[in-house]
Amino acid sequence: MKKKIVSGLMAMTMAAMSMGLTAFAADDVQVTIGKDQVDVNGTFSVTVDLASVPSSGLSSIDFAINYDADLVSISKVELDTVGKTGADSKEGDLGDTLFSWHDTGKQIVVVWATGLTDSQYWVKSSGAFLKITGTGKKEGTCALKGGAVDRAAYPGSSAKADVVFSAVGDPTKDYTASFTDGEVKIGAPVTTASPTPVTKWGDATCDGNVDVSDAVLVCRYAVSDANAKLTDTGRANADVTHDGEVDAADASRILECIARIISEADLANPPA
Repeated sequence: MKKKIVSGLMAMTMAAMSMGLTAFAADDVQVTIGKDQVDVNGTFSVTVDLASVPSSGLSSIDFAINYDADLVSISKVELDTVGKTGADSKEGDLGDTLFSWHDTGKQIVVVWATGLTDSQYWVKSSGAFLKITGTGKKEGTCALKGGAVDRAAYPGSSAKADVVFSAVGDPTKDYTASFTDGEVKIGAPVTTASPTPVTKWGDATCDGNVDVSDAVLVCRYAVSDANAKLTDTGRANADVTHDGEVDAADASRILECIARIISEADLANPPA
């Protein structure tokens, strides 16, 4: 990973040297970082979209996304549609150095740089440039703020790096960037209650038997008789139709069992 980052930085350094390290701001490239909402331990996914991309294209892109590692962990950063220009295959052995990302624990560092002078392989379209996935670690809102990478502008420089959106070989084609920050909201973990176990199918009264008293209790419960009380276990036992409800259909099936039309064993399975 470090080799990829160094290779990408070297490509941008060479481009900067060829331009005499002169920068002339032109149009703003709009960078919009997405938003997502997940539960604790849930997986989030946000895109980083580009807009106002110059029609002549971009051959070097270098920026960072600041985040709070206490709230989220970053799993993967990958190129999305507009970042897949075909430059990697055109560059041959150097293709795997085209794009790299690095997680510093505070920043997601993104480098996309090609030395190809044929602009058909540059980033030229607006749309989704990156997709970032990760995990929410604890409740809170993690801001995703775009900006410059926290490092030297180029190897040996005492100046800090700036955001880079540029076209190789032409000093008039350095572009400024405007960021719209994103966020990941992390909520409380979702807990699913375990279903109440059945002790005996049809035994709504929980007395160990299946008889008329069970059918009567289920009938009264089905018509919302305030005095017809079912415990959680009684409710689980009474749902002999296996539809998640306790109603007259369950009472009817319990009566079929009492009349020996069906067996108690049959109550354990949904009706045919």
